[in-house]
Amino acid sequence: MRDELEFWEWFERNEAKFRDVDVPEKEELLDELLAKLQAYCEALWFETGTADDGVHELIISAEGDVDYFSAVRKLVASAPPVGGWRFIAFKPANGFDFDTEYQGITFSPEATWFVRLRSPKNPSALGIRVGYAHYDAARHESFMTGTCLMLECALGELAFAESVHHVEVSGLPSSPESSGYVPISELVNLVGEPAVSE
Repeated sequence: MRDELEFWEWFERNEAKFRDVDVPEKEELLDELLAKLQAYCEALWFETGTADDGVHELIISAEGDVDYFSAVRKLVASAPPVGGWRFIAFKPANGFDFDTEYQGITFSPEATWFVRLRSPKNPSALGIRVGYAHYDAARHESFMTGTCLMLECALGELAFAESVHHVEVSGLPSSPESSGYVPISELVNLVGEPAVSE
């Protein structure tokens, strides 16, 4: 891992070209930014865009890998003030008001339910089983990955990684509520709360 100040010195010299990356050489510019970021720490990634208030944002992410969260925090904490930019540690929470597409599967929160799981070995850990009416066991890994992408985007990278300790996916019972399932949007009420063992 290189020094975080090297990254920020480079960014300050080059930030103007990343403000509006809607040019033909967009991929090349973003690849350059990724190469510089990963020279600092190879496990980090980024998202960039312009917020509703017109400020450009650079979101630094460890893609949910808690082993690299300290690198994200250290890099963002050392960011210098750069006019017109906001630097954000971890992908923020966007809520459950969207659909996620992954490998041809649509993950719609309105049709997604979950039931809380409890572990006798670790009763304070939050585990969930996410149920889908359109679940296909032959595509289990795609359902699992798509579910994790949806949850990370909805809850935020940090909250998902630190609060949800176990995720399973399955088909949805014909009567979800009578089987203890609740709409996935209610998961935000559990994040950060300790589980109560039965």
